[in-house]
Amino acid sequence: MYPLLLCSLASWAVIIERILVYRSLGRSLHSFHLEALNALLRSDRQALRALCQRSAALPTSRILSETLDRLESKDHRLRQGWGEALERRRQFINHELRRNLWILGTIGSASPFIGLFGTVIGILRSFHEMARTGSGGFNVVAAGISESLIATAAGIVVAVIAVMAFNAFQTRWSSLVLTIKLQMEELSEMIATIGNDQNHGA
Repeated sequence: MYPLLLCSLASWAVIIERILVYRSLGRSLHSFHLEALNALLRSDRQALRALCQRSAALPTSRILSETLDRLESKDHRLRQGWGEALERRRQFINHELRRNLWILGTIGSASPFIGLFGTVIGILRSFHEMARTGSGGFNVVAAGISESLIATAAGIVVAVIAVMAFNAFQTRWSSLVLTIKLQMEELSEMIATIGNDQNHGA
């Protein structure tokens, strides 16, 4: 039961942490995107920089900040490769957003087997006790078996919670990844348009 207790505590810690992260992202991504678009429409890079600094924890802010660094670089190779850099950073952030979900998947898969192992150990102990005392019958092993079956039940409960949370977070993660992808595509189009306009003006 101790491994199952640790698994349960770990899964609830991940569940609470992911709920807080995903809920915060859902509220902040939209407002940041609108403000960033506003700054780009005005061609105001200083306002865009300030916005990225204020929202440094947001994935889109980090991607945009790195893009601006490249666009303002003196090295023309860095300036030319800003689109590829943006996509690489976005892929890395997609991976970051899945952080700790593997823990839920592992617990969901392993908990029933941990519970079953506890049940087997409990039954073996019951039969060992029966052999030691020399008395037999269902009455002798019933108490031990009933206690050992609790481990199986606990393992199933822990696994069900972990798997349900894992599936829910996978769905939420997919939604956030799509949102970030679409927002960054729109922002990169605006950046490219502004860059072209500036080049034509020059």
